[in-house]
Amino acid sequence: MPQERPFDVAPTLSILVAVSRILPRFDYRIEFAASTDVGLVRQSNEDRLLCCPELALFAIADGIGGHAAGEIAAQIAVDTVREEVLSPPAAAILDAYVADPKLEARREVLALLRRVAEAAHAAILAAGREEPSHQGMGTTLDFVVLAHSRAFFAHAGDSRAYLVRPTTTVQLTQDHALYDTLRAAGSPTPARRPRKNPLVNAIGLAGTVAVDTLFVDLSRGDRILLCTDGVHGAIESEASLSRFCAKGSPEDVAAGLLKHARERGGLDNASAIVIDILERFVKRADDAGPSSRDLSALSACPLLAGMSPAAVLGALAAGVEVEVNPGDRIPRDVASDLVAYLVLDGVVDLPDGVRIGSSGLLFPESLVGARRKGDLPVAAARTRLIRIRKDDFAEVCEHDAELAAALYQRLARHLALEAG
Repeated sequence: MPQERPFDVAPTLSILVAVSRILPRFDYRIEFAASTDVGLVRQSNEDRLLCCPELALFAIADGIGGHAAGEIAAQIAVDTVREEVLSPPAAAILDAYVADPKLEARREVLALLRRVAEAAHAAILAAGREEPSHQGMGTTLDFVVLAHSRAFFAHAGDSRAYLVRPTTTVQLTQDHALYDTLRAAGSPTPARRPRKNPLVNAIGLAGTVAVDTLFVDLSRGDRILLCTDGVHGAIESEASLSRFCAKGSPEDVAAGLLKHARERGGLDNASAIVIDILERFVKRADDAGPSSRDLSALSACPLLAGMSPAAVLGALAAGVEVEVNPGDRIPRDVASDLVAYLVLDGVVDLPDGVRIGSSGLLFPESLVGARRKGDLPVAAARTRLIRIRKDDFAEVCEHDAELAAALYQRLARHLALEAG
């Protein structure tokens, strides 16, 4: 059995380290570390971390509310997540996905994650009703379930999930704060993020909660980071975060991030979970990578047309698949950056009346830092897209000059045709 050092959330630096682990339902070995620190200003630590390798489950929560209510909310959230994922109905959904990882089974897993987060939300509201002094308490919540060869994420609040790859560090989640929410909706905002940027969505904070879900395909060498705003708020830039996360063991990265947060003033509780994806020990005929149909759609997209399958997959190291419902507006700002989209399937109506479908390209100018004015496009049907952030695209291109030349050549041609 792997040996792990005891882990508890205390007002001093604490860290949990695990050796290589085999998880249920997951095709890769992993190694992980988790670390938390009260910082130099706060009197108590309202962050809570959950590491359940026996469930292939990891979670992080940052409590909100005075008189110790924040830490109570965070604890309720992670406890509820564990109980819900442990339940027989959840196990059945995950088992069904691993047995047959098709699109509908994947949607069932994402729906399960939303229900789990909503159960945590309901539990916190119920606890607030029972104890009047705890009314109004809430928490951020990010958790990941590893299954087959993918990572499934649920997110509410302004803690974050990142995917660190050899070629790029991808911010997977968008902060549910006022400034970020207004930008995603296409509403006018200041040119720079204001110092005060209040949360507009979190677990237990209001009568209802919005839960973002997404998944990523994993490969050996990938690294997952979950962290509270006490960590990411202390990082000066995405390039700095990439440097912190690029090398060292999970323990080194977790400890280094918290040490940096202290050096930047330790203004908030700071917590991180780092998960390394090691060798794959399960080989499957139905690998959960992009389907042949999706690869065909991507290969016909103006950004990737005529490129080899290997080059297409290299470019997609910066991409995250997302799904939108009919009537949803498609934002041009996500996860603190401009974004472009490659349409896998579905239908999108542009503001000028043009309708695009599979292989379409939305907001290509975002990839060179330009912002298109006007209304946002709207999904006319349930639509799957690959979302690519500007900074992640640039990082992939910096890593591979030949790939960069091919991508920018196609991007320039497409933008010229649009302008004509």
